[in-house]
Amino acid sequence: MNKIKEKILSHKRLNKEEAISLFDWELISLGKLADRVRWGLHPQPVVTYIVDRNINYSNICISGCKFCAFWRPKGHQEAYVLTKEQLGKKIEELLTLGGIQILLQGGLHPDLDIEFYEEMLSWIKRNYPSIHIHGLSPPEIAHIAQKSGLSLRETINRLKQAGLDSIPGGGAEILVDRVRKSLSPHKCNTVPWLKVMEIAHQLGLKTTATMMFGHIETYEER
Repeated sequence: MNKIKEKILSHKRLNKEEAISLFDWELISLGKLADRVRWGLHPQPVVTYIVDRNINYSNICISGCKFCAFWRPKGHQEAYVLTKEQLGKKIEELLTLGGIQILLQGGLHPDLDIEFYEEMLSWIKRNYPSIHIHGLSPPEIAHIAQKSGLSLRETINRLKQAGLDSIPGGGAEILVDRVRKSLSPHKCNTVPWLKVMEIAHQLGLKTTATMMFGHIETYEER
């Protein structure tokens, strides 16, 4: 443990076995160690944040994720696709509170192709040009590409031209296909998820990543 601690404080990269062993550390001690590293890298006592809002343009989805309480099948009484008026109202509420960004996501809709998303993005930019659109997770983009008969590169480029500013890391869960096939049987596997992000970076888009953990994955998979 002391050897690993020394490597961490010296900003040296841990190997796989050392990284996995951190899961057995006492959580508070590990947190304190992480905080020491953070202060070493960023000694300025400054924390930044932005005001943004999650907007789900639709809850209709065919992914079938076992952990999701959000999705509804097409035709369900609680299924929806936001109208432009509803979308605009949510953005205006955000602007009133000083917000500058929306996280725009929905499900894997069985019918919507790229023209719907281009119109939605361009409409937002025409009416709310100051808003940063952080939207459409890799599984959504892969689904849009498949639905529209387009390559991932053409799909991402068209979405960018329509107004997409950056891409969230949603739908990553655990990037191991064994886990993904069990939890999200109809969502894209690991390779296209990573490919979306690779192409986005090549096209000048910034992206984030998320991890949903604590279910069926092993420490090694995490």
